[in-house]
Amino acid sequence: MAMFRKYPISGLASLFLATLIITIAGVLPARAQQANDYHLYGKVTDTKGNPIPGAVITLREKNGWKEIKIVTDKNGRYDRWFIPHNVYEIKVEKEGYITKKGLWNLSRYEDQPIEKEINIVLVSEKEMQEYELGKKIKKNYEEAFKALQKNDCKNAVKKANAVVKDAPDFFGGYFILGRCEIQAGHVDKAIQYYQKALSIKSDIPEAHLDLGNLYAQKQDLDAALQEYQKVLELKPDNVDALYSIGAIYYNRKEWDKAIENLKKVVDLNPEHVQALRVLGYACAQKGDFKLAADFFKRYLELKPNAEDRKAAEDIIKVAESMNSSG
Repeated sequence: MAMFRKYPISGLASLFLATLIITIAGVLPARAQQANDYHLYGKVTDTKGNPIPGAVITLREKNGWKEIKIVTDKNGRYDRWFIPHNVYEIKVEKEGYITKKGLWNLSRYEDQPIEKEINIVLVSEKEMQEYELGKKIKKNYEEAFKALQKNDCKNAVKKANAVVKDAPDFFGGYFILGRCEIQAGHVDKAIQYYQKALSIKSDIPEAHLDLGNLYAQKQDLDAALQEYQKVLELKPDNVDALYSIGAIYYNRKEWDKAIENLKKVVDLNPEHVQALRVLGYACAQKGDFKLAADFFKRYLELKPNAEDRKAAEDIIKVAESMNSSG
């Protein structure tokens, strides 16, 4: 005590010391940032990138009981300092959205605060329901299509009707139902299903081709031609549509149009037997026996036992006699 009395602190020195202590205390944070603390920040959004305000992010120590809760602001953002290093089980919740769970490893040490941005995407319950329904529709459609390929129209119709029920705006179910009605011989019902499918999706060449064939069966040849032309707009090299157009013009005795389309068929498929046959008759009707003979020779090479072999050979003989006399 005597020592202190010997060297008393002056009033000025005492004031300086007090000021120094206050100044030092003032620069210290309420809780010193530890070297292993994390600074977490980021954004919680939906699958379209829209912010989700009020989402609750819960971090719970994996091997402990302590929890940290963070709530996103009106812009879907969160920002939290002083997250102790640890491994956390996390849960992100918001009413109307599927809860997201996971594990965050925040156990790394560094000599300075660790900055970590973590952005989170939540899926809405409505989106999940739509996703599950989509999976169901896809499964039923695939099973319907497989059944159709096996000519199992009973199961194809059953699955296709399930598709139509769950997805009335999807063309696929109507297309399969149309194919099955064709197999059942129900032309008018098949036409209705194809018209429905094409009203939803107009660029299905197979549907236009089938619809053209159905109209042709009903002898509505103008409607059939329109459907075949739509096929060619989508697939210019579709042999079936070209042949069907050629056959219609042949039956209408429009020889030039018939020959024009049928020649395109044999250019694409030189072994198209029926096109070669009809070309032979069309050219003969025009009086071009030489060209008719060329097509009939190719026809008989591919089909030597043809029922109309004698008629084809007679036209070939006419062409030969015309050449010899010329």
